[in-house]
Amino acid sequence: MHAKHRTFVTASALTIAIAAFAPLVQAQEETPDDDNRRLGTITVTAQRVEQNIQQVPISVTAIGGDALEARQIDGFDQLQYVAPGVTFNSGVNARQSATTIRGIGTGLFNIGIEGSVAIAVDGVIMGREGAGIFDFADVERVEVLRGPQGTLFGKNASAGVISVVTKKPTEGFTAEMNLGYGSYDEVNAYGAISGPIVDGVTARLSAYSNTRDGYIKNVNPNSPQGRVNERNEQGVRGKVNFALSDTSDLLLSADYVTRDQAAGALTYRQASAGGPGTGLLGFGVPAIRNQSAALGIVPGPDNLSIGSEVPFSSEMDAWGLSAEYSRSLGNFEFVSLTSHREWNSVDNNDSDLTPLPILEINSGDLGQNQFSQEFRLVSPRDKAFTYTLGAYYFTQDIDQNNIQAGTAGLNLLGALPAGARVGTRLESEFSETNYAVFGQGEYAVTDKLSLIGGLRVLNSEVEGSQEKFAAAGAVAPFAGQVVSNGVQSASDEDTALVWRLGAQYFVNDDTNLFATVTRGYKSAGIVQGLTINPVSGTTLPTVEAEIPTQFEAGIRRSSVDRRLVTNFTGFYGQIEDFQAQTLVPGPSGTSIFTVANAGKAETYGFESEITALPTENLTLSAAIAYTNATFDEFTGAPCYQLQTPAQGCSGTPASQDLSGKRLPNSPEWVVNALARYDFDLTAQNAAFVQLGAQYRSDTMSGLANDPNTVIDAYTLLDMQVGVNFWDDRATFTVFGRNLTDENFAEAIVAMPFDTGGYAQFVTLEAQRTWGAKLSLRY
Repeated sequence: MHAKHRTFVTASALTIAIAAFAPLVQAQEETPDDDNRRLGTITVTAQRVEQNIQQVPISVTAIGGDALEARQIDGFDQLQYVAPGVTFNSGVNARQSATTIRGIGTGLFNIGIEGSVAIAVDGVIMGREGAGIFDFADVERVEVLRGPQGTLFGKNASAGVISVVTKKPTEGFTAEMNLGYGSYDEVNAYGAISGPIVDGVTARLSAYSNTRDGYIKNVNPNSPQGRVNERNEQGVRGKVNFALSDTSDLLLSADYVTRDQAAGALTYRQASAGGPGTGLLGFGVPAIRNQSAALGIVPGPDNLSIGSEVPFSSEMDAWGLSAEYSRSLGNFEFVSLTSHREWNSVDNNDSDLTPLPILEINSGDLGQNQFSQEFRLVSPRDKAFTYTLGAYYFTQDIDQNNIQAGTAGLNLLGALPAGARVGTRLESEFSETNYAVFGQGEYAVTDKLSLIGGLRVLNSEVEGSQEKFAAAGAVAPFAGQVVSNGVQSASDEDTALVWRLGAQYFVNDDTNLFATVTRGYKSAGIVQGLTINPVSGTTLPTVEAEIPTQFEAGIRRSSVDRRLVTNFTGFYGQIEDFQAQTLVPGPSGTSIFTVANAGKAETYGFESEITALPTENLTLSAAIAYTNATFDEFTGAPCYQLQTPAQGCSGTPASQDLSGKRLPNSPEWVVNALARYDFDLTAQNAAFVQLGAQYRSDTMSGLANDPNTVIDAYTLLDMQVGVNFWDDRATFTVFGRNLTDENFAEAIVAMPFDTGGYAQFVTLEAQRTWGAKLSLRY
């Protein structure tokens, strides 16, 4: 047995022995007549039908809206702190956001490359991850499905799915409101009203606003912004359900969200050591270090200051319409889901972080629109053979305009006249069409044993084009960039099979075992961007489709008295032609974002969860996720900046062998734990105290395995104390996050224009914060 497999088996045995498992949502409660608490049933739609989560043969974590609210999780970027196996890198804007599950994920800096993790909102797959990254409001639950899910979920879910399920209209009248205030003048407001309008028609309307001051200080006295990385987002959602008959319903939904904030700033973490090949464009001039020092900025992990002269901006609006028609056809259920969505994003940031006009304009203007149609036919659930059949159609168009302009530091090297600027403008387009037929069935061989089979046949067509020009008023393209002689383009079409095979065995009503093997698919991509030049002629680079194969085995166990739930899933996966995005050194000391197929990647590990009710008042839950994600084969990988031949960088062009090295953003160990104690404060008022903790082991921030991009291990603690009053219609909560003021970076990257230096993205979660919230319910 190989050493790594021995590690897997040993770790699995250890996990089962210590029985450490899942988030608070697993502890939805019931109060039977005997006043003995029980863990309630959690219903999920991980297989596109409603099921008890304990009977789903998938590694899935479901986090209820109440649980998110109790932990003050109101943003997509915070999901990683309660969902084991998930890592989120928000980048400097939504276009760069990247989610990984079990170590697998691809950033979206490139409009022609799709993420490996699918984002679904009420069953609608987002064409790009950034289109679905908005604050959590009016959420029923969030389901995190790990591993390839392309058989039943839309398209390209090669690493997993994050499915957000929002609340539906209610039969009776309900209303709720939340108002919170916290550190950095954070104000969170939310309200919803739901109920019948006329006979057969129910509706729900909700709205929210989340604002906060920035936590990064701009010490440049001439800057128009004193603080950046603020928060300013508002949204509204409406749903109307028509009971057309006793057997059919039509649910119409509309949502709109807008964001306008000064955000996207990294901070100077480490200055270049100096010497040949370092500093400004590699010419040994420490311009960034000197400018920062003159403003009193000290590079380091604790640095929360910048000296930029250019305003930071991040504007976004997204909206969507959907119609879900469901009808009973005898004992069958037919569902039609039609959706149109649009997403627009405009942003600008100053990546040199100094008062110098090195990069005065670094902007992106993106528009994305999509249409999807899905039909599903669900068989009766009380038969030996049950199945879901469907057809799917998806199309999207993306337009993007990028500009990079400034001096590029060339004036400091005597290579640019005073007052002159260099700059490049990129106009790019991308389109995709994806259609498929799919089905999944289960056959009960006996009362205990069921066989599982699923298949999706899909066709994917992608096209991309771009043209680069010198920016208006520029005397030449930006440093290291080349304008095009015409339109550069590429396209790809592929037909693929996605499948799933498995078996599930129910030992008894409280215990079941399952094992599955799944083949996934993520379509080919087109490499587009300001720094991308054609391989030859007018042809853009492309990457092959990403093909994952994953094995899973697990156990789901509930105690007879429903006071203890324990789950365990082990997995092993290989990804052929893994699409890896990286930032590599380019000409003239600049950096280039590019994407390439990395041969093979491998990931294995486990997730284990437990929820327990040891007493009438105490709820304990915990989760452990172990992930070992490496490049199984990646020769010709890009070197990191200043990497020497002795460190493995050699050849022309220079490259390294990353085979056997870790994948970025994949901590080996993630541990979540929560303890909640509910008690009667008075005869009329109940109260609670809860303490949460999360540990994440160290991880690489960059693909190139640069030792300077290691994010050290850290532990976060949060606490909430609340009291219910007004006949349980109101709750007042005081909370604190990151109680020990643990400092950490979400991402570490090579510092632009300071070869050998590094920048970091520090989130608000790396600050100790406090707040209070009032919740009202009717």
